[in-house]
Amino acid sequence: MAALSFPILVSMLLHVSVTVSSSVWAPAARSLAGDGQTAASGLSCQAFENLLRYADRQNTLEGDMDALKTRTDTLEQTCCGGETTHFSYASLQSMMEEQDSTIQRQQTTIQQQAATIQLMQTQLNQLADKLNGARDCMELLATGHDTSGVYTIYPDGGGKSPVHVYCDMDTDGGGWTLFQKRENGLINFYQDWQGYKTGFGDLRGEFWLGNDNLHRITDQGVYELRVEMEDFEGNSAHANYSIFHVEDEVHKYKLTVEGYSGTAGDAMAHHNGMYFSTRDRDNDIHSSDCAGRFKGAWWYGACHHANLNGQYLIGAHDSFADGINWYPWKGHNYSLKTTVMKIRPN
Repeated sequence: MAALSFPILVSMLLHVSVTVSSSVWAPAARSLAGDGQTAASGLSCQAFENLLRYADRQNTLEGDMDALKTRTDTLEQTCCGGETTHFSYASLQSMMEEQDSTIQRQQTTIQQQAATIQLMQTQLNQLADKLNGARDCMELLATGHDTSGVYTIYPDGGGKSPVHVYCDMDTDGGGWTLFQKRENGLINFYQDWQGYKTGFGDLRGEFWLGNDNLHRITDQGVYELRVEMEDFEGNSAHANYSIFHVEDEVHKYKLTVEGYSGTAGDAMAHHNGMYFSTRDRDNDIHSSDCAGRFKGAWWYGACHHANLNGQYLIGAHDSFADGINWYPWKGHNYSLKTTVMKIRPN
């Protein structure tokens, strides 16, 4: 093997040192330089062996560096993978939170829609009740029945126990249920308890609707009363009461009537709180039988200021208080030509 000059070896060693740490090759270079000062004529065996050892160290170090680079790359990939995993988890969590929020909004919407449907169902049921079983003439009017005439109502609701009535859909806004009418004397109003309990007459003429029906209707709420009357001279008057209620048969159809207004005078105040009496049931507070004495049936007290179910007489009469009388307007000796009694919710 030809001897290499020292400068050439040093140059080679320095070239190699560019790719490795200076902390490793610098001592070797200095050592070779020192050797060169003592052996200028050629490279000694010891120096060559040192070169081989340093070459081995270079290979080892390069291998270590390659391994370190591999580990560094692996670590970088691991870090990136961790970042990716972290990013994926954060994205998934965000998506889940957004989906939960969407579900909550949908649940709220569903609850609101369910409440709306329930309200609509209630309104539909109420409308069906009104269409299939109006409780009085006012409810019929509210559903578009605006023509006066005979209708069927269901005072107890639910489509049971129908009652045929005459409805006044014209007077003072309409919605009135008539329960008494006198106009020509064709119907006998001197009836017994059972007759007034169930009612009698012709809805298109003279009639009494019946105390049971009167109770059923007025027991549904607060009702007002309107009494219209006309004399034989063509004069008319009316009396309105803001409260009108009739109790059931057990309580003898006790009357509550209050809140007068009108032009006929307040005759009904005398009868407020009184029980109903007929020719066979004396429930008045007078010592005599008012119904028998005055030929009628009414909420007599002691005895009456109104006797609208009395005999059908023609105007002024000599007999005392036994005609169709309204005392505040015409006194006890004048029998009216027509009377109408009607009620509606107030």
